[in-house]
Amino acid sequence: MKKNLLSFILLFNTILLFGQVNEITESNKLRTHKTQQVNQTLNPLMNNYDVVYYGLNIEASTASITITSGKTTIKAKVVNNPLHEFVIQLIDQLTVSQVKLNGSSVTFAHQNNEISFTCPTDIPVGDLFIVEVFYSGNPQGGGWDRTIASTWNIPVTWTLSESFHAYEWFAVKQSLTDKADSSDVYVTVPSNLEVASNGLLKNVVDVGGGKKRYEWQSRYPIDYYLISVTISDYIEYDTYANPVGMSSPLLIQNFVYNVTNCLNQYKSAIDGTAANIELYSNLFGLYPFSKEKYGHVMAPFGGGMEHQTITTLGYYTSNLISHELAHMWFGDYVTCATWQDIWINEGFASYAEYLYLQNLSSQTSADSWMVSAHNYALQEPNGSVFIPLANATDENRIFSYSLSYKKGASIIHILRHEINNDDVFFSILKGYLQKFGHSTATGEDFKTVVNDSTGFDYSWFFDQWYYGYGFPTISAKYGYIDDKPWVTIIQTPSNASTPLFKFSLDLKLTYYDNTTSIQRVFVSENPQTFNFDLPKIKSLQIDPQGWLLYKAGSITSSETIEDSFSWVTFGPNPVNDKLMFSVANNVQKVTVTISDITGKMIYKSDFSNNQFGIDASFLAKGVYIVSIDNGLSHISKKLVKE
Repeated sequence: MKKNLLSFILLFNTILLFGQVNEITESNKLRTHKTQQVNQTLNPLMNNYDVVYYGLNIEASTASITITSGKTTIKAKVVNNPLHEFVIQLIDQLTVSQVKLNGSSVTFAHQNNEISFTCPTDIPVGDLFIVEVFYSGNPQGGGWDRTIASTWNIPVTWTLSESFHAYEWFAVKQSLTDKADSSDVYVTVPSNLEVASNGLLKNVVDVGGGKKRYEWQSRYPIDYYLISVTISDYIEYDTYANPVGMSSPLLIQNFVYNVTNCLNQYKSAIDGTAANIELYSNLFGLYPFSKEKYGHVMAPFGGGMEHQTITTLGYYTSNLISHELAHMWFGDYVTCATWQDIWINEGFASYAEYLYLQNLSSQTSADSWMVSAHNYALQEPNGSVFIPLANATDENRIFSYSLSYKKGASIIHILRHEINNDDVFFSILKGYLQKFGHSTATGEDFKTVVNDSTGFDYSWFFDQWYYGYGFPTISAKYGYIDDKPWVTIIQTPSNASTPLFKFSLDLKLTYYDNTTSIQRVFVSENPQTFNFDLPKIKSLQIDPQGWLLYKAGSITSSETIEDSFSWVTFGPNPVNDKLMFSVANNVQKVTVTISDITGKMIYKSDFSNNQFGIDASFLAKGVYIVSIDNGLSHISKKLVKE
C-alpha cells in the first residue's frame, strides 16, 4: 500500500520519537486509493450464489491505465433460494458491452457499481451457472493503476484490491467468506512486457500484432482481493526452497525490473526467502500452495501486498519478505472472515517477523523488534485490536499500523507467554491453520482453538487484549514483613472501558547477596500483593524479558515508610473484634486490603475518613497481611487475629 506524503511525514516523525529509523514502511500495506464513494455493502441478492471460479482475460499495457478489453468469467453455484436475479459488482466508470448467462446474451443494467439482470428462468438451488462480463475503459479508484517506478524510471501497471477495490478492475463478488475454488488470469500485453499473477504460468502465447498472452492458472481456493495482475519489463530470477514434506523443490519465482543493478541490489534478500519458507513450514505447517509456487513481483508502492503465491512489493528487505510470506498462511490460506477481524491476517503476519528474527537472525534483533512493536501500540491508549463495526469500512482503521499490525503482534506474544509452553503454542497455530485452511476465520474462531488445545478458557484474555481497549500502566512496590519480602503490583488502565488486565508477570528479584531469581505471578486484582518465602529484596525488575504490553510506572521500596508509619497507624495487633485506623490529615483516601499469608485477598475497601474502623470478627484465627495504599505510599504489615 502507498501512503501520501503527509502520512509518511507523520510516520517518520513518530519513528524518530522512538528512535526507530529502520525500514519505515516495513510490512505495512501503504495504499493510495483514489477518493471515490465505494459501495462496500454486499447486495443481499449475492447471497443466493457461491462463486466457484473466476476467469479473467484482459488486454492492457504499461503505456496507459486503460483496460483495452476485459472479460470476467464467473462460475457459480445457486444456494439458499432459486436464482431469479443475478447481481455482481463492477464500477460504473468501466463500460460493459455484453453480459452472457450460460453462453447466451442477456439484457442487463449497470448502475450503482453493480451489474444485474433477470434470469430467463429461475436457476434451481444446487445448479451451476456461468456468467461472462465483457468490458473496457479506464479503471478508477486505485485497484488498477499505472505508475512510474521513480527509482528505476520504469512504467508498471499493477493491481491492489485489498480491501474493497477488486470491483474497480473486474466483475466480482466482494465477499470475504466466498472464496472461489480456482482461478485463471490471462493477460495480453505488448511482446516486450511480462505479466506476473497467481499460481503457475501455463502458457505464453504469441497472438500476433507484436503481442503475447500470459496464461496463469491457480487451482487453490482464493479470496477475491488476492487475485492480481502486474505488468512491466521484468527479468525473472528463480530460486528454490526445500521445506520438509515436499518431494521436489518449491519454485520461488521473482520478477525484478529489467534495469541495470536492480537484481544485484536485492539478490541477497531474495536469496534468503528459501530459508524463511522452510522455517515457516516447520513452525506453521507445510507451505499451503506447495503444488504451485511462491513468488515476488516488483511494483511502485511502499511495502508489500500478499497476493496469493505472488507477493507484490516495492523493494526487497528481509523483514518485508518475512511478513508477506507469512501471509501465505495467515491471510491467504486462512483469511479473515470480516474486516473487523483483520488481526487474523495482519497480527499474525507481523508476529511472524519476530519469529523470523528469533530463528534466523538473533534473539537480540527479535527483542528490538518487539520493543518497537510495543512502542507503536502504546501510541493508541484507547484502541482495540478488534475493529468496531462502525469502523469496519474505514481502510485507515483496518490497516492501523499501531493496532492491527503492532498491537496485534504484541498480544500474540503475550498469549505465548501465558501458555508458557512453545510446543503447545505452535501446535495451536498449526491446528488453527489446519482447521480453517482454504477458508476464513475470526478472532473468536482462534480463541476456540486456543481453549480446545489448552483445556483452559482464555475468554478473559481475548476480552481484555483483543476486544478491550488500551493497556495498563504497571507500578510496583516492595518491602518486608518479618524479613520476608512482599511485592504489590498496581495497574492503571489507559481506557476506562477495560478497567482491569489479568496477566502472568515475571518478577526479577535481586537479593542483598546479589543473587537473583525469577518469580512468575498471575495478576488478577488491582492492587495485588504477593508474599514470598525468600531472602530480602535489594531491587526489583518487572517483566525483564519484555513479554507484556504496558507502560512502566514507578518501582519503589516501602521499607522506610513501613518502619516509620508516618501517615497511618492501626491497632490493636493482635486484634479480636475491631481494628481501628488513624490516617494523617493530608491523606484524602486510602484503600485497605486484608490478605491471608498465601496472598489471597479476604477483604478490600476504600475509606476517605481520617479515622475509621473495620469489623475483624469475621476473620478466623491466624496471621494476615494488612495493606494500606494512599496512591503515593503503600504499607503492608502482619496482623494477628486472636
